[in-house]
Amino acid sequence: MISFVVGLFVAFVVLIICLPVATSGVKTGIGGRAYRNTGTYGTPVWTAANIVRDATVTPPWDYGDASARFTRAKQYGKTQMDLGIQLVCRADDADAGYGAFVDAAVSPTTLLDMLILDGAITTEGCRGFRAHWLFSISGQPQAAGDVIYSTFDLKPGVDPGGNVPQSVVMGAASAPTFTPI
Repeated sequence: MISFVVGLFVAFVVLIICLPVATSGVKTGIGGRAYRNTGTYGTPVWTAANIVRDATVTPPWDYGDASARFTRAKQYGKTQMDLGIQLVCRADDADAGYGAFVDAAVSPTTLLDMLILDGAITTEGCRGFRAHWLFSISGQPQAAGDVIYSTFDLKPGVDPGGNVPQSVVMGAASAPTFTPI
């Protein structure tokens, strides 16, 4: 009888140890990633921009008045998304990604194909945006005691290839699902 009880106890402990632990689903900012396409649009090669410190994604919609006489309440319809991204990056002249960002920021026409996600590209379910982005440097404080960081503002540009900004959800095996905005 004792060996049976001990056996049950061991089986219970093994079961508890082997059960997957549920996570809260909380996403943290440090898990977000920015990727620059160094391949072609149709066959992207996503290179992580490891110099990014902070990212702020702002995708608010503009609204158009869609009111009608059957209600006194004003009604609206979404018209256009004012998609913008702000990246704060450590200045590093030896980093090819940082060089590409600065070059794009000083060029009036250069677009960079970027994927901005709220998780790693290998994380199923993470979300974000892909577009050909125009870059602008909106700040680069150079205080004597500080490390230099550049703040880049990104807005979707008009891609000569006709590709439009897209929302993305990463699926199994890092397979993205793109939806034009």
